[in-house]
Amino acid sequence: MTGQDRPTRGQTTREELEMHLAQALTRCESAVVRAHLEAALKRCRTLPPTPLVECPVCGRTGLPERIQMHDCPEAGRNH
Repeated sequence: MTGQDRPTRGQTTREELEMHLAQALTRCESAVVRAHLEAALKRCRTLPPTPLVECPVCGRTGLPERIQMHDCPEAGRNH
């Protein structure tokens, strides 16, 4: 566990999940655990796409976790 609340900069939540599952597979010694991790990784890769959202301030469109942490150019301006 990394203790991070959000994805590493540049990675989506899905990409981070897939990375952690793949790393866990490389360290797994139990056949039962390996089967569960392989099933989880397979399911992760077949999840439907995450819908895009729009920043209510600047209108930029992207994945929710990226819009949440983007540097909005309009946020500092007085409207």
